[in-house]
Order: sequence, then C-alpha cells, then structure tokens
Amino acid sequence: MRSISFWFGALATITLVFLSLWGWRHAAELVAEHATRPYVAAWAVRSAAIAAAASAQAILLTLVVGGIYPRRLSDDVLRVLAGLVGSIALVSAIALGLAGR
Repeated sequence: MRSISFWFGALATITLVFLSLWGWRHAAELVAEHATRPYVAAWAVRSAAIAAAASAQAILLTLVVGGIYPRRLSDDVLRVLAGLVGSIALVSAIALGLAGR
C-alpha cells in the first residue's frame, strides 16, 4: 500500500507541475477569445497555475517524502503553508476569473 501511494503521489505531482507550467505559459492564448478583459482572465489562469503548483508540493510532501522519511514538524509546517498558498491562489483565480468575464 505504501508503494502505491508513493507512485500515485509522484505521478500526481509530475502531472500537476506540468499542467501548472503549461497553464502559466499559455494563459493568454487560453482566454483570448472568451474574455472581455483578457489581461485579468490571463491572471486568473496564472493564479490557478500557482494553486496547482502548491497542490503538487503538498502532495509531494505528504505522499512521496512522507513515504520515505518519518514525519517531522518542518514537514507539517511546509505542508500547511503549501495548502495555504494553494487556497489563496485558488480563491484569487476564481475572483479574477469572474472579474475577467
């Protein structure tokens, strides 16, 4: 079971980082035709990319690093901070997406 969560965590982390980088790079093209304020909508996509990257970090710390090493206080602090950054970025992405419509 530990091996399955390790590989799932690694695959999920790689996928989220790839999607995050792709979304950041192609934000302007994704919203060019559908938004009345494309600059604001592009920042919504970029905020969602930051949320995906923070989620990838939280998954990496929880499933991959936590599967190899014993949990420590610093791991818990970093995981909470990654969750906080991801939550703020997700709320910002929603707000900017609504403002860019």
